[in-house]
Amino acid sequence: MRIPRLAIAPLAAALLAAAVGRPALAQSPPLGGGHESGMRWGAGRGEGELALMIRAANLTPEQQTRVREILSAHRAAARPVVAQLRGAQAELGQKLLAPGPVQAADLQPLLQRIGQLRAQLAQDSATAALEVRAVLTPEQLARVAQTKERLSQLREEMRQLLQPPRQ
Repeated sequence: MRIPRLAIAPLAAALLAAAVGRPALAQSPPLGGGHESGMRWGAGRGEGELALMIRAANLTPEQQTRVREILSAHRAAARPVVAQLRGAQAELGQKLLAPGPVQAADLQPLLQRIGQLRAQLAQDSATAALEVRAVLTPEQLARVAQTKERLSQLREEMRQLLQPPRQ
């Protein structure tokens, strides 16, 4: 399949936007007992559950230490994968913007590699979340569930408020 020349620029822009999304574990906003806790974790997509667990649980100092250790270990393990992902995304961008014809088959191996790396990061994020969850007490887990439910309710209210009125 040959991609028409006029379609390459929008296609390249769309693929680059999708490809350069933040990899999991790459960024680190403060979490835990608040900004002062010093606990940091990624805020990419798919990490909302872990962030919610940490923020809503009201961790004890001992739990904060354990969670910090868990996150640090996972972050260190993710760094080389994130570097590989960024390299693969950069290579995809180069292929898309290179002169000459570009076919979908030319991109397929690279897209598969990007998918594998993202899946690996998602798996590691899920493992980290399970390890953090194991640190929490049943009461803390209940508090996290209540907070999640309330946030869902608030999002639904916001969605309804922001919908255009029906005529």
